[in-house]
Amino acid sequence: MAKVRSFLIFILLVILSHSSMAQQGTDGRAKTCVAPQAATDPKFSPGQVWSYRTRRGEESSTITVLRIERLPNAGVIVHVRISGIHLKNCSGGPSPTNIGHTPISREALDRSVTKLIEQGRTLPDYEEGYNQWRQACGGVYTIAVADLVKADEETFNSQWNCSSP
Repeated sequence: MAKVRSFLIFILLVILSHSSMAQQGTDGRAKTCVAPQAATDPKFSPGQVWSYRTRRGEESSTITVLRIERLPNAGVIVHVRISGIHLKNCSGGPSPTNIGHTPISREALDRSVTKLIEQGRTLPDYEEGYNQWRQACGGVYTIAVADLVKADEETFNSQWNCSSP
């Protein structure tokens, strides 16, 4: 399990390194991240569990809404956990089955979800991933959730210099 956790942290760090909110300015000095502001949304709220348009073979995968915020240049961000995925591991090692924290634009999430399954679910621990995202001035996905999972699988496998099967 620790190996899977370290893989997921690796994925998060790679995503954050390609962030649209760079941590250093062009002069090489550290930039201060814009702090996200708490937000509410008429459709999404923390503790909701949604089904979504998944990749083939992951039809039981779900999204849990963790937190909703707003950033000036990104708009409303929905922080989610994606459960029930199967990131293929091209090295033959363990395959992660969830993404513990990932930020996605409200619009991209809205285009992806299909049905509200549950409300009021107790939130899983996501603070470590969220804090890493904040410290890195992390970016926000604007693509469909299925495409996000595919991108994470490719990033996950890039550490072994092999492509996803």
